[in-house]
Amino acid sequence: MDTGSDSRGHLMQIKSIVSRSVRLPFRFSFGHSLASRNFSRNIVVEVAIAVGEGTVTGLGESVPREYVTGETSESALAFINEVLAPALLGRSFAGVDQLLGALEALFYQERLDERPLGAAFCAVELALLDACARILGLPFYLMPAYLARLSRLPAAASTLDRTLWNLELPWSERVFRYGGVVPFGKRKVLEALLRAYKAYGFQTVKLKVGDDIDEDLVKIKLARSILGPAVKLRIDANCAWNFDLACLAMERFRPLGVVSLEQPLPRLETEGLARLQARLPETIVVDESLTTLKEAQRLIELKACRAFNIRISKVGGIVAAMKLVELARQASLECHLGAQVGESGILASAQKHLALAVPDLFANVEGAMNLFLLKRDLTRECLTVPFGAVVSARPPERANLGLAVNLKRESLLKLMEA
Repeated sequence: MDTGSDSRGHLMQIKSIVSRSVRLPFRFSFGHSLASRNFSRNIVVEVAIAVGEGTVTGLGESVPREYVTGETSESALAFINEVLAPALLGRSFAGVDQLLGALEALFYQERLDERPLGAAFCAVELALLDACARILGLPFYLMPAYLARLSRLPAAASTLDRTLWNLELPWSERVFRYGGVVPFGKRKVLEALLRAYKAYGFQTVKLKVGDDIDEDLVKIKLARSILGPAVKLRIDANCAWNFDLACLAMERFRPLGVVSLEQPLPRLETEGLARLQARLPETIVVDESLTTLKEAQRLIELKACRAFNIRISKVGGIVAAMKLVELARQASLECHLGAQVGESGILASAQKHLALAVPDLFANVEGAMNLFLLKRDLTRECLTVPFGAVVSARPPERANLGLAVNLKRESLLKLMEA
């Protein structure tokens, strides 16, 4: 990849980092064992980088969830405005390589490899990566390859397998499938949603379950009867079970062909997850227990799971997600690319581009249901799962995340005040 003139030809300076909290209302309530909500409070970051005689902007987003990383929209904004922005604002760089190196150094300086503050860092990182993609003239899904090939990242951050994020992967091979997620709901609603998923073409469906095994068994039977035997059926307990309940539940669910169980135990019960995975033939997928690189390494050491659910906002952005993919690959674990409920088109686009980077590494990709869930999105492009639930890359018409903010500045301010 020839990046000489693009990445090192101009002096670059970060002129502004503006962060906002926005309220995105839902069309319906989305519930699981840990929470139920009818809106999402997201963080949107816009950066401006002076390059030569011009200015390039970039957009980033994150979705703080207190029950996952301990972050709220208020605490995430505070961390951005009081720590991350002051560390970057006004700094000049000899090119994109140097800027991204400084960003990675900041990640480790703030110990975000072990501190669960991913939502705050993610929004800033995405905005800067979006701007850098514009400067380099690269579609965003080639940024992982670019990041993996940088030679001047700090030693602590240079563990990425550079052959993994293949720049030369043909267009025809950049294809992945989305899976559907079914929240809590009454039988008629669940039945309607399952039939819609079948008609839409989802080949993987994940059901949210709770602590009522009898009720969940009815739900799983309904799903199997509607979806048929060919669809992969996954369940997600969102920390609702204990060890004994998990064993009992899976004994009853197993005849229905459930292929994986996500986050059955509370997030800090890593040793319990290891005992449970040793006992169950089904794959345990960790989600709430996986928020940092340090947690990932501990999960691998204990053999506490067979799959990671990697959510960009939760883990701290694209680079952290890439590192988790590499750790999972080395340990022969599956990778699922998840999403926070309520992501706008900004995060949904970043997720899509990450999946397109190396699509064969992701056993399941979720999210991008913007059109169906959100009353108002932040982007002009829809970025909702296409009919058939299959996404393939097209030759890029432009660089960056491939989106534009839909709302006028005054409309954005109204969302902030709501």
